[in-house]
Amino acid sequence: MPRSTTRRSPPATTVRATGVAAALPRATLVLAALGLASAGCAPGESGNVLRVALWAGGHELEIERQVADRYEALHPGVRIALESAPNGYEERLLTSIAAGRPPDVYLMDSPDIPTFVERGLALDLAPYTEALGFRPDSVFGQVVDAFRRGASVFALPKDFTPMVLYANRRVLAAAGVEGLLPAAGWTWTDFRRAAEAVVADTDGDGRNDVFGFDFPRNLYQWVPFVWSAGGDILGPAGSGAVGYLDGPEALEAYRFLTALAEDGLTPGAQFVQQGDPAREARFAWGGQAFLLSGHWTLPVFRDLVETGELDLAIVPIPHHPSRAAATSVLYASGWAVPPNARHLRRAIDLAGFLASPEAQRIRARSGLAIPSRIDVAAEIAAADRTGVEDAFIALVEGARMTWGARVRDFSRIEALAVEIMDRRLIRGEPLASSASDVARRIDAEFER
Repeated sequence: MPRSTTRRSPPATTVRATGVAAALPRATLVLAALGLASAGCAPGESGNVLRVALWAGGHELEIERQVADRYEALHPGVRIALESAPNGYEERLLTSIAAGRPPDVYLMDSPDIPTFVERGLALDLAPYTEALGFRPDSVFGQVVDAFRRGASVFALPKDFTPMVLYANRRVLAAAGVEGLLPAAGWTWTDFRRAAEAVVADTDGDGRNDVFGFDFPRNLYQWVPFVWSAGGDILGPAGSGAVGYLDGPEALEAYRFLTALAEDGLTPGAQFVQQGDPAREARFAWGGQAFLLSGHWTLPVFRDLVETGELDLAIVPIPHHPSRAAATSVLYASGWAVPPNARHLRRAIDLAGFLASPEAQRIRARSGLAIPSRIDVAAEIAAADRTGVEDAFIALVEGARMTWGARVRDFSRIEALAVEIMDRRLIRGEPLASSASDVARRIDAEFER
């Protein structure tokens, strides 16, 4: 998931460190397989502290602390120091590795993969996967493939999310269009009809206060609409933007989305440039029928869903009428080890634990993402009485990983692409000219 996205999590739950004695034999075997001494260093020695870099904050960081506590319980004498940098994470991490002061393990986001792999800043963990008990076929295929290059594996997957549509059934029912919610897929025409039907001025002040959607301004949000029209934003292997970002299918997606805003189906133009901080609250209280987001938003609504105050459905992103189904986008993260980690072998063992089923079960309590392991995700879905987790997992199959997992410095492309629809909605500029201009500028970035 995009690291820049604001992510919130509910209060951390208490994790009981049970079964430590039963788990110790396996921990000892893993250390032996990696050529490590099974005994921990004496407290106070620098060798017993393993540093983990990540970007978590608030309750998410509390959950990661619980995972770290569990590792410490399994490895007496070892201490885990969590070093979180919610802002400027990539820059700080690159600096620390280059300066010879790297963490022992770091969390790699999807858009970081090309930068760290191509610069040789992530260790190939493939030779250690058997000792760590990591089987690639135990993980969702698109997720593990994001961290692969040939036979090499440069991070052990942590968790991930597809982009989906959250639907407020009560808003749709009030407009008499709840029946439009798809059992499998639906078209842009179906979606627009539902969005039009819910728009209303409920307080009689002459201004609409119920909307169909909120405008998806950023590339990470709207790229599935381009894919679901049969187009793309870059050529094969990420070769260039001209002819793709400004191609006919992409332009159709831009026209469809900007028309939603121009026709009053989304809140006002002030939210185009400044963002829409009230969109989640508006959706929850019935002022919006659909919300485009990832699993990271689910904790915001979890209590409302469980108490019945919000009748929530998770549905696929709509596709162009000429297509059979939508193609959503996946965002993932994984645990990597810098080649110059001070405690390299211990770091490898720690990365294996952080990606293990046990760690994923603890972490899943935050509700921010789908565990990367298929079996753990299935466990979480089976325990969810609302059916929301099952709905998320059902939408994974038709999704693909973000271009950021393959194209270096993808953030520069995202920063330029945001102009395309902004220039239409704010200045009235034709979409074809703005898309063509942005595509040429992106290709100029590729040539640098």
